[in-house]
Amino acid sequence: MDNEIDVLNSFLNNNNQVDLRRPYRVMDVANYIVNKFTEQGHPITNLLLLKMLYYLQAYFLTNDSEQLFVGQIQKWGYGPVEPIVYSYFKDNGAAPITHSVQYAINDNGTLRIINPAGRNLQENDKLIINSVVDKLYNKYHTNPFELVEITHAEPMWLKDKDRIKNGVHNIEYDNHEIAEYFSDGEKWPWL
Repeated sequence: MDNEIDVLNSFLNNNNQVDLRRPYRVMDVANYIVNKFTEQGHPITNLLLLKMLYYLQAYFLTNDSEQLFVGQIQKWGYGPVEPIVYSYFKDNGAAPITHSVQYAINDNGTLRIINPAGRNLQENDKLIINSVVDKLYNKYHTNPFELVEITHAEPMWLKDKDRIKNGVHNIEYDNHEIAEYFSDGEKWPWL
């Protein structure tokens, strides 16, 4: 019985805090970004969030040779989309996202709901994330469709342009191609 009480007290005293490690679940990164901009009084749209995630993944693949998050970015008509994130925030349409969301995971055949509160990304990762998303926000928050045009000009999207326009779905970006394209450090959209 003492062990159960200790576990409960530990849970209550830690305020349900969980320190996460890379690669993160994509929804943990998305919720972190949503909370960051909402707390600053500048909620972002799903379109901008999805492009931020794409460029964050590219940045980590290029500079750390490791994914920031687990998930697969796909090539859609409006450029790169992480389908899980899109599905959780699509009801916002073009309106700003004003809060993070709970999400579901399959845990060995059992569906679990993850509450975003208390899920902590590593501090050094948050510094990089903040730097990249702040640059993107500062340059594109008034017209995130500029990022759509930029991603449409990248060779990774262009090579599948006809397939995308013909309605082919589930065309995934290749992480190696992304890292190779951005490796010279001169193709970032915030430069």
